[in-house]
Amino acid sequence: MQMYDIVNQVGITESLWRESIERHDAVSEEFDGIRFFRITKKIGVLGKGSIITEEGIIFGFPSIARVLHLENGVRNAYRHPFYVEEKVDGYNVRVVRIQGRVLVFSRGAYVCPFSTDRIADFLEAKKIFDDMPGLIVCGEFAGPDNPYNIEHPPYVKEDVGFFAFDLMSINQPHAIPVNERYKIFDTYRMPTVRRFGQFSASDISGLKTIMKELDSMGCEGVVLKPTHPAEKILKYVTLGSCLRDINVTAPLMPEMASEFFTHRIIRAAMFIYEQTRFLQPEVFSQLGKALLRPLCDNVAKAARNEVIDEQFLLRFREEKNIQRMIDHLHKCKVKFEVLSKNKIGNYWHVKFAKKCYATYEILQGHLQGATHVD
Repeated sequence: MQMYDIVNQVGITESLWRESIERHDAVSEEFDGIRFFRITKKIGVLGKGSIITEEGIIFGFPSIARVLHLENGVRNAYRHPFYVEEKVDGYNVRVVRIQGRVLVFSRGAYVCPFSTDRIADFLEAKKIFDDMPGLIVCGEFAGPDNPYNIEHPPYVKEDVGFFAFDLMSINQPHAIPVNERYKIFDTYRMPTVRRFGQFSASDISGLKTIMKELDSMGCEGVVLKPTHPAEKILKYVTLGSCLRDINVTAPLMPEMASEFFTHRIIRAAMFIYEQTRFLQPEVFSQLGKALLRPLCDNVAKAARNEVIDEQFLLRFREEKNIQRMIDHLHKCKVKFEVLSKNKIGNYWHVKFAKKCYATYEILQGHLQGATHVD
């Protein structure tokens, strides 16, 4: 089936499809001989991040609404029971089989060569997709050794793990209902995010207990998933998650939007107000260190004319996927250097250094006495 025939099934005319391609709202891509279109801007019912293949549409993963006050947010959102799951700090992917190949797509609808290489470590993909053609496994890759996310859950000490949290189907915009999804997860022994069970809006004390536990463990937060289709998914994060976000991003503060930091400070203040009602003195020190220490370190590096970088290690099963990952990073305009490549046991260990030229140049300018208007 031609790509136009696929999109025509969801009401997109041939002229709109051609215009979308010309405007680069739909971008033609290819991975290992498999062609697809990546949607970069909403086209009709196709949201950003959707993927058009010869076998059908992989709809974009929806954005999830955030609440800053857990009790009031839950009471406003839910009249029916809802499920609570851990929000794992990693990067979001969709796993699907296209033309006989298992591919792992990022939220931005790119095929991630690293994730595609490693998914076989976590899923019995052949059995899953043989039994359920058209299934899409949505999950989170998380761990200290990944190409995108510096933070990671405390229980992944090295390398990466994969944690499934949703299931979808090709040509279907909505996720499979939670109770059915859990049965499939368990049948195929898929690794999943931590599941806390079903709650109601009156179970606020239980939810707060979970949040305190997750915060003390160093975890990110929770996702709340409704049993009723008219109600929406919500997310809520811990105080520690806000401080860690600030800490790992502060080194690049000169090139970041200020809202990144102010949003997390507000979330932290809301969490403290609702969960403890008392601002512990050590939080002042933690926030100050998170904001200033990494930035001061980079000012010192810039003063020594050292280019600022972020280093990460990736483990690959197949050597050919190393070059594919290098090509992918180049395509995404990431400035980096490959520091080393070694075969250790069953994996190729490749160390990368991502170069942060923008922050370096901004700090260099300040150090040299450049003026600016703010």
